[in-house]
Formats: sequence, structure tokens, C-alpha cells
Amino acid sequence: MSDARHEQTMNEQRHYSEQEFEELVSSALEELPIEFQSALEHVAIVVSDRGAENHAYGMYVGSKLGGMPFFGGGGLPDEILIFRDTLVRDFGDDPNRLRAHVIQTVRHEVGHHLGFNEAGVRKLGL
Repeated sequence: MSDARHEQTMNEQRHYSEQEFEELVSSALEELPIEFQSALEHVAIVVSDRGAENHAYGMYVGSKLGGMPFFGGGGLPDEILIFRDTLVRDFGDDPNRLRAHVIQTVRHEVGHHLGFNEAGVRKLGL
């Protein structure tokens, strides 16, 4: 293979199907301590391809654990959105890097659910 063709192949993004990416997210959730898994019992974990429009890898939507919901309850469940499009765009060329960033993104958004603000999750290294 010529050097130019090898470089082109190395720079191409690997395509991740919904199922492959959801397996990465599921694995990241299973690696969480059991107490954190329990805290997510009523939280919808959603894989989305709307990261580019949100300029994000993930997003937490809802009330912090133990906090009051914005509209007083009875509404939609809390959600953690994990954005496949931006994660694959930025890290999809290396399966290990992608896995590491999916784990970090899941933990970051779980941190928000547990009550940490942006500064708090960053202080935790997330």
C-alpha cells in the first residue's frame, strides 16, 4: 500500500452502528459502582445523533437526584443523552479512545444527575 493510501485509510472514521455504540454505553454504565447504577433506576439513557447541534458529547436533562423537578413532578423522566455523532466524529478513529471518552461522558452526565454542577464534575476529573 502506498504511503498516501495508508495515510488516507488511517484518517478515515470507522462507522459505529447504533447497536455497537449502545454496547459501549451499556458497558460504561455496567462499570459504574452499584450505588450509582441504583441512582439511575428512573433515568432514561438515550443515544442520540444530535450532539453537533448541541455542541456536546452528552447532556443531562432533569432534576438533580433528590431535587425538585422544574415543573413540579409528574412530567417526563430524567434523561442522560449520549451523543454518538460527536463522540464518533472526534474519537471514532481509535476504538480505545472512543471507549474511554464514552466512559468519561457517561460518568460526567451521571455526576450532574447526582447533583454536581459543571465545575463540580470537572473538579472530579470528568
